[in-house]
Amino acid sequence: MHVRAPASSANLGPGFDCLGLALDLPFELATAASAPEAFLEVEPTHPAAVAFVAAGGSTEAGLRWRSPIPSGRGLGFSGAARVAGAYLAGLVDGLDHDAARDGAYVVATDLEGHPDNAAASAYGGFTVAVEDRVVSLPVPPSLRVVVWSPEGEVSTDRSRLVLADAVSLPDATFSVGRAALWVAALAAGDLAALRTACQDRLHQPGRLVARPDSASVLEHLLGVDAVLAAWLSGSGPTIAALIDGEVELGALPAPGRVQVLEVARDGVGAAPFDS
Repeated sequence: MHVRAPASSANLGPGFDCLGLALDLPFELATAASAPEAFLEVEPTHPAAVAFVAAGGSTEAGLRWRSPIPSGRGLGFSGAARVAGAYLAGLVDGLDHDAARDGAYVVATDLEGHPDNAAASAYGGFTVAVEDRVVSLPVPPSLRVVVWSPEGEVSTDRSRLVLADAVSLPDATFSVGRAALWVAALAAGDLAALRTACQDRLHQPGRLVARPDSASVLEHLLGVDAVLAAWLSGSGPTIAALIDGEVELGALPAPGRVQVLEVARDGVGAAPFDS
């Protein structure tokens, strides 16, 4: 048995812990008996294994995995792994796709401590997640996501330590309005509004102070007229930008790996192995 869950970019600027976008980088998980040799053994402390057990899977079940999602870079590695682990446990237990997916979202959210990455990996597309409620919106097929990732990882827990304990009313109003604008703009197809919708005063300013390389790349991408939106992906250090078609980004001001990814239209699911 073999399942895949997509990577994700969370927050999208102002949508702290509630907005997510699924990306076409898969986390793959399989039972040991069916996995190809290229798959790695899942250790007991791996997030996929922890989620598999939390969803009712047997500790005696052997699991193997592979994924191009980088760990600790703000692209939802742990969220995708946890969704895949809990979903696989559901399938092994005889649940159908919808029940296994919904259960995987609940388990992964509980383990993650926030729902944004888990929602995108479970349901695909553009997601809005509030507790156990998830709404997934389709994304126009021409849109793609450019991600820039520097060397080095960032711990989400450590990154949260730089966040302020209190937010002023003007800053809260600023970010709440723009998070709402993200949803309205995608629902209405008003892509020109996304440049405003990605602005944030809640978490990005503090996190970007600690990562001047990420800050410089974000500023550069927002200076490219053809970029629809750009944001700190999750807790960083990756920067993500939404583009429509081919876009010339110019020379980025900091070294790192650049990828152009499709939006994952579907979330977690069973899949055949690539031939």
